[in-house]
Amino acid sequence: MRWIGGFEGADHVNGHGISLAMPVDSGHLDRLDRDYRRLRLLGFTAVRESLGWRTSESPHGFDLRSLHMRMRAAERHGLQVRWTLMHYGVPAGLDLLDGDEGVFVERFARFCAAVARALVAYPSPTPRVYTPINEISFLTWAATSTGLLHPCSGDRPHDGGALKARLVRAGLAGCAAIRQADPGAAMLWVEPLVHVRAPDARSALRQAALREHAAQFEALDMLTGRSDPALGGDPACVDLIGVNYYHSNQWEHATRDPLHWHLDHPLRRPLSRMLRELHDRYRLPITLSETSHVGEGRAAWLRDLVRQVAIAHDNGIPIEAICLYPVVDRPDWQEPSTWHQSGLWSVDPDDPQRAPRLVRDYARAYVEARKTLDALLPLYGIAPMNQLLVFSHLRWDFVYQRPQHLMSRFGQRWSVMFFEEPVHDPDRAPWLEVLHPCMGVTVLRPHTPIAESGFADAQFPVLSSLLHEWLADHGEPEMAMWFYTPMALPLLQGLSPASIVFDCMDELGAFHNAPARLTAREQTLLQIADLVYTGGPSLQDAKAGSNGNVHCFPSSVDAAHFALARRPDAAADGGPDDGPTLGFFGVIDERLDLELIRTLAHAHPEWRIVLVGPVVKIDPSTLPLAPNVHYLGQCAYADLPGHVAGWDVCLLPFALNASTRFISPTKTLEYMAARKPVVSTAVRDVVRLYASGVRIADDARAFVRACEDALAEPADTRQARVAAQDALTAATSWDRTADAMAALLIAASRNGLNRHARAYLDGERVVPIGEAPAACLILGAGPTGLSAAYHYGAGSVVIERERTVGGWCRSIDDHGFRFDHAGHIMFSNDKDVLKLYEVLLGDNIHWQNREAWVYSKGVHTRYPFQGALYGLPPEVLKECLVGAIEARFGDLADPSPRPHDVTASRHAKHQPEREVPATTHETLDDCCADGGVPDALGNACGTDPKDLSGSGNVAAFARRGSPANFEEFIHQVWGSGVARHFAVPYNTKLWTVPLREMETSWLGGRVPMPNLEEMIDGALKPVPAPLGPNARFGYPLRGGFQALMDGFLPHLQGTLVLGTAVTAISVRRRLVTLSDGRRMRWQRLVNTLPLPEFVRMLGDEAPEPVRAAAAALRHVSVRCVNLGIGRADLTEKHWIYYPEDTIFHRIFVQGNASPHNNPPGGFGLTCEITYSPTKPLPVDGDALIERCVRECIDVGMFTADDPVLTASIVDMPYAYVLYDHARAGKVETIRSWLSTHDVILAGRYSEWEYYNSDHAFLAGRRAAETVRSAADARQVGAT
Repeated sequence: MRWIGGFEGADHVNGHGISLAMPVDSGHLDRLDRDYRRLRLLGFTAVRESLGWRTSESPHGFDLRSLHMRMRAAERHGLQVRWTLMHYGVPAGLDLLDGDEGVFVERFARFCAAVARALVAYPSPTPRVYTPINEISFLTWAATSTGLLHPCSGDRPHDGGALKARLVRAGLAGCAAIRQADPGAAMLWVEPLVHVRAPDARSALRQAALREHAAQFEALDMLTGRSDPALGGDPACVDLIGVNYYHSNQWEHATRDPLHWHLDHPLRRPLSRMLRELHDRYRLPITLSETSHVGEGRAAWLRDLVRQVAIAHDNGIPIEAICLYPVVDRPDWQEPSTWHQSGLWSVDPDDPQRAPRLVRDYARAYVEARKTLDALLPLYGIAPMNQLLVFSHLRWDFVYQRPQHLMSRFGQRWSVMFFEEPVHDPDRAPWLEVLHPCMGVTVLRPHTPIAESGFADAQFPVLSSLLHEWLADHGEPEMAMWFYTPMALPLLQGLSPASIVFDCMDELGAFHNAPARLTAREQTLLQIADLVYTGGPSLQDAKAGSNGNVHCFPSSVDAAHFALARRPDAAADGGPDDGPTLGFFGVIDERLDLELIRTLAHAHPEWRIVLVGPVVKIDPSTLPLAPNVHYLGQCAYADLPGHVAGWDVCLLPFALNASTRFISPTKTLEYMAARKPVVSTAVRDVVRLYASGVRIADDARAFVRACEDALAEPADTRQARVAAQDALTAATSWDRTADAMAALLIAASRNGLNRHARAYLDGERVVPIGEAPAACLILGAGPTGLSAAYHYGAGSVVIERERTVGGWCRSIDDHGFRFDHAGHIMFSNDKDVLKLYEVLLGDNIHWQNREAWVYSKGVHTRYPFQGALYGLPPEVLKECLVGAIEARFGDLADPSPRPHDVTASRHAKHQPEREVPATTHETLDDCCADGGVPDALGNACGTDPKDLSGSGNVAAFARRGSPANFEEFIHQVWGSGVARHFAVPYNTKLWTVPLREMETSWLGGRVPMPNLEEMIDGALKPVPAPLGPNARFGYPLRGGFQALMDGFLPHLQGTLVLGTAVTAISVRRRLVTLSDGRRMRWQRLVNTLPLPEFVRMLGDEAPEPVRAAAAALRHVSVRCVNLGIGRADLTEKHWIYYPEDTIFHRIFVQGNASPHNNPPGGFGLTCEITYSPTKPLPVDGDALIERCVRECIDVGMFTADDPVLTASIVDMPYAYVLYDHARAGKVETIRSWLSTHDVILAGRYSEWEYYNSDHAFLAGRRAAETVRSAADARQVGAT
């Protein structure tokens, strides 16, 4: 691309009657060699000079001395001269508006011939370039509508058409005369390039504005013969089109209000699109024949212009040259004593004779511009797109992030239409709100009366109608379509995209309350997209298998914008400065670790913690509240550097959960551009991309410590950190990112739609069956499934119906209270499980001694019931003690010898019972059978917990043999008293069936016998709180039990699919069908789903005996009523058993599991109610909640004066598997058949076994090991 230096050459008589001769008036002819030498040294290869008809013609002929002087100088300096012959002025005796047109045309043609004959005397290796008349359109307007040209007074606008035709006729005659003398001459016709639009509020003026806009092409249309053929125009008369483009070339019709460049007026049109319009009309090479700005804006103008030229070039527009005009400053036409300060060299207006001074910043911009344009690749034809239609779930005026950064830059290339999800507007008919936030971008915001939010199915008929109506007036051919949300995919129907793009900036399916259809539509979009962009490498890894054209473009940075935060005076007035300030800006939603912020605020009350951004999709009442935590709300993007400037440390306090697994936070680089210390949790892409400039903390304690270190950062550490941050921010920019993405989009548009897209637009389904079977496909992301995936590693695929992991170990947030799905705690004697707790939670574990109690007979006694009888009525004490003695020694009324008398000596004062060690009494004597206390028998080496009863810990049944059922077991082990007053009523309430219908294999073949000495002791005096390792339990300090489940997420190396249910299973084809329409194959399948549900999804593939066995399996369901009470510290207990008349069998005191489960001044608890076909719920819904509240008051849990701040119900259809007498045979029938199809059953509901969460972890590990072993065996066999 050529660079041309243009010298002002106007030679008219101005409105004051002063004759102008700008080459002389500017001093250019006096310093001709010096001007040319300056240009050549800076790399210019041509100059644009004006000869001037008025100043060159006299009654005596033509004075061409200045032509020869300039041509000789140009030869000396190796410059080409592009000549303008008529630069507004006409010779004496001629008039632009009046007089004989024939004479005017003939005299101009003679002048052109004389000039051409003079120029051919100077050899030229390339065609000489001529502009016969400069700016016919401008000259017409100036002569008829302004007072710029003497003697015209601007009162004859109606003569504009006639004057334009006269000038065109003269120009064509001049062209013919030139070519007669110089046959190889190239004709460059120069016109202003303008944009005129109607005011936004005056749509009636749109057609008039379009006509005014189109008038700029009238002269060129005449010259090329497109219009007024009688004038003699012909395409051969135009070789090059020159456009003169200044900041004032865009305005509103009627008002004449300028669309200011320096104010970034949003209604301005990008130069690249104006050039595209011009080229589409004439298909000729283009020269920017004049461009410049004034004062300090010159460098910025050139940078912006060159970017637009590069964009035009990328779009296939042939830009032949750029002319800086004036290259040396020049005086004003009307006020010759005023100099414009618009040149690359500036003239001192007080002493114009002094040598011009190079404008340094403008010169630097010019050098940068040359490098930019020199690097452009050759043209590959016109880019096949004009518009970009964007579908977004994010609003433009929401937090300024990736979509706005990219689209504001794409708006400089194409017309961007940003179609948002609808606004609910129930009181009006559907309408389209149109906004213009920045140049080249139009926001289309539909308003509809339909209540369903987002891109819901019910919205599409209305949205499609609004969109098509808009496109009918404003759409252009060759439109690409860009999706930020797959939910808008149905709007593609009826459109004709040039290409389809999916910019995947988040794993939307992992977000809270993600739409049900999102996953299915994303799979379709991934198939039909010509391009897929991802916001980080983790997302690229996740999507690469679904599309062969996935490109990672991590969010970038406008470094200059955030560098403003480095200035000492940049800080916004944000509060007291008596302590450090730690800040975060961005969306405050489920991705933020609120507990971490609480910890930070509590650890250092002297720190000021500032969060800038909107609160979205979470209850504001759950936000950490502390005197040193400040929420400032959303602020403008322009104001962010001011906030960051006042922060001592910038925070990335993201939770590590499903919604953050793939994020690549934009703010990371923005913080670093401000050169601030940054502390982040271990977000995968932050660690992967930016670890050299960010402190990474693995847990809350480390996060606090990292902030402390950042505040105490030594000078040398700061210097190294800033150097690392500068290197990271220098490696990217939004401009470069947008350019690279645009280049790929242009290439994709040239290639056309892929076959999947064409099929989809034809109405076909395009999501195919996945090709590679999963090595280990895991159904269900509960504790067993997560453990299996964790232990298996890469190659596993986990399918989970819910949007979050955890199964029945999930937690919910409700007005600041955190509730689990029933009560869960952490306990285990397995060293691997204990180690896994540490891996998953780090220091986010709260260990404490358990406080388990029983409420019966109107009093609370410690659990286990039989070991803490003190406080019960005397007759109950007696009955329980006698019953226990008789269970051991036989009926006291029977005088016959007792087989167990030999063991009576063991109860002597100094001979404790050997079979029940003291450390295990409290748990071995558990007659509750609901998993509420730790399993003291341990889980050695991860074996089946049913088989762990050791002979050293328990005694065998002897007197009456093995019990026939669970009820008989209770009587034989604890006696009739404990059975009557607690064990039978409680277990009947829990299991919902007569206990004689239950067998006892799940309790182990050898059972614990009561320690009579301790039982009697516990009846005579209060029993102290239990001690020792088995008396302790753990619970996540923050985040509820969900935190333990979420702890797996950073460690999973396989694929996790959330929000997608399994709808059908074929073990014959090793194929599962998902709710989003996908199908997945497996090599080994690990099932953790409830066994009856799994068999049901097999359909007819399962033999009838297997289906019958599964249908006959029995289970117990649980309703959890969660209550948030408005009084702190209701009790010190952790769980309480209720064997009597309450509807609930147990209360799990959620508020004592962790202090962070409660909001300030509140306390949470969960009432657990079992139900089944044999024991249906007596009430449900609000009535169930009301009954639980009433009965909690009756048992003294809280008082009628305590407010119930929140109440909710959680249903667990599968809670406990029921061990009836036929269970084992049914399960074996199912298991043995499935094992022949490489299906592994794992976990409580799949194995139909009685497991706690630690057992589930071990079951998952066993399943992963089984899969590995099978794969290894097959590989060995193959070799």
